[in-house]
Amino acid sequence: MVRYSDIIKSGIKKKEEDLTKDTPGSEKPEKADNSLRLSTLKEFSTSSGLNSLPAQKDAVYMKELHSTIVDYLKDVRKLIKNDEHFDIKQAIDIINHIINTPDLIENFYQAIALNNHNNEESYLILHLINVMVYALKIGTGMKYSREELLELGLAALFYDVGLLKIPESITEKKERLTETELELIKKHTEIGENILSHFQAEHPMMPQVACEHHERRSGDGYPKGLKGKEICEYAKIIGLLDTFDAMIHNRPHRKALAQHFSVKELVESKNVMFSPRTIKVFLDKMGIFPIGSYVRLNNMEIGKVVAISNTQPLRPTVKVIFNDRGERVSDETLINLEGHPVLYITDAVSEEDFPSDQVV
Repeated sequence: MVRYSDIIKSGIKKKEEDLTKDTPGSEKPEKADNSLRLSTLKEFSTSSGLNSLPAQKDAVYMKELHSTIVDYLKDVRKLIKNDEHFDIKQAIDIINHIINTPDLIENFYQAIALNNHNNEESYLILHLINVMVYALKIGTGMKYSREELLELGLAALFYDVGLLKIPESITEKKERLTETELELIKKHTEIGENILSHFQAEHPMMPQVACEHHERRSGDGYPKGLKGKEICEYAKIIGLLDTFDAMIHNRPHRKALAQHFSVKELVESKNVMFSPRTIKVFLDKMGIFPIGSYVRLNNMEIGKVVAISNTQPLRPTVKVIFNDRGERVSDETLINLEGHPVLYITDAVSEEDFPSDQVV
């Protein structure tokens, strides 16, 4: 039986052999390797249809795509740290591939929500990928065209690059930051705008979003204290998603907050920090109980949300983790609450609420 992972690897190997055929001993640049990996993924998704892949093959595909983007961003990080310009052609190819492949935005979102790929990688790189995927999902809810989705995706993938110029002794600091350090961190918006100004002519939203993603509806944001309509829509979307993703992941100076509680905080701040329209689309597309949330059902079972309902946001699909006696469930039990009118979510829980201090 041919394994899906072998198809990916053999496709990459063949392309590498073709590239180096006639040039013995030549070494292929890492950037070219990443492009070949993406090319192979594109070919397989086109020929096989991502929707029809078995779950385990779908997971392999997602992991490889995620790894390709991580490696690309690591190259970008090196160039930025050395004050060199970077190419966004591969980023454009990646985002177009995600946009143009049926259901890939949704499948990619589920993959990053349920798994921690490359968790040894820096928080910032994973954060940028998460926000890009969230942004494409929200963009579809905004009914954006493919061209608009591409620009939103590019802005989301690079909006925080200014942080790469801030010393890691500050960005990775576990203790509370000093006022001086906080002021330096705030400079990343203008630093990012300057870095991305190189792409201003063809992609004006990239530097603008880098500058404005910490502006807030009330005017209490930075660096310019813009209010309401003064902030571009892409920056409003990415600012919300940047906040959400930061809240649900551990950072050097702050412990993660459970997803539902993060959503609750964002909703409560909608008239101060974020626009009501952006919040509404966020809730429609991400759910009141986003994928990855832990919930307790009225039968006292605890589960993890693995899919949301587009029509009934309070009735997602839940994978049972603990039964009503607090015992871990060994077999995989999925409950689609849309089809179980008697069962419903009573409240959200965090890992600290798990029986016997067990962590999933």
